[in-house]
Amino acid sequence: MTPPDLSPLRPLLAHAPREREGKWYFREVRRETEVTDALDRFKSRLKLSPRLYNALITLVSPVLSSPAPIHRFLAATPGVVLNIGSGNTRIAPGVVNVDMFDYPNVDLVADIHHLPFADASVDGVLSIAVLEHVQDPEAVLREVRRVLKPGGRVFSLIPFMQPFHASPHDFQRYTLPGIRRLHREFTEVESGVAGGPASGFLWAFQEMFATLFSFGNQRLHHLLLILCMVFTWPFKFLDLLLSRLPTADNLASSFFVHGKK
Repeated sequence: MTPPDLSPLRPLLAHAPREREGKWYFREVRRETEVTDALDRFKSRLKLSPRLYNALITLVSPVLSSPAPIHRFLAATPGVVLNIGSGNTRIAPGVVNVDMFDYPNVDLVADIHHLPFADASVDGVLSIAVLEHVQDPEAVLREVRRVLKPGGRVFSLIPFMQPFHASPHDFQRYTLPGIRRLHREFTEVESGVAGGPASGFLWAFQEMFATLFSFGNQRLHHLLLILCMVFTWPFKFLDLLLSRLPTADNLASSFFVHGKK
């Protein structure tokens, strides 16, 4: 997917970036000290090959998440859209990727607690499985609200029933009422289940299997977890049915909220 043209963003910046190899830098990258979890280090290497990484996530990841809410958000949000905490994935043409690490598909390297944009300068901001990894999600959302134009939109997807997964850290989980409260400064457009109860159960089962049979050995734990993913991933497709049930909230893997400033 072709990277967006960054030149129209220059008047929107609060301060000038350092430029290197087509990227804009607003922070120093310290990958060797900031990535401390062995499994996340392995995932970070995989992310350098986005096609392979995305194929593996789509196939063997324990979570089945509907893309429809994201598509509705993007369809309703013309103009400048930021994907904060993007990793190496390009979600749609024209969307600007912002991340703390300089993956090949990242356009702006920045701390999302301090977005490098002027007040009321962008049209939309989305974050997919990101806010559980930041120390202060409310501070991030204050920044999102600051940089959004009046009428601008926010989309967040955050886990509920998911085991610990550092990227490079992991701090919190939210129920559906919790994610709504977190976005209380925005007018809600829609919210609901992203990853359903089959996904919530499957990841917990995989983690339990790896914990039970690794006997405290972390390397064996990671190996067993990956093997269990490979052999049990089809179970997540039960969410094609289960995510629609009114009780899906009780064991959902993740929730989303789409809001408006």
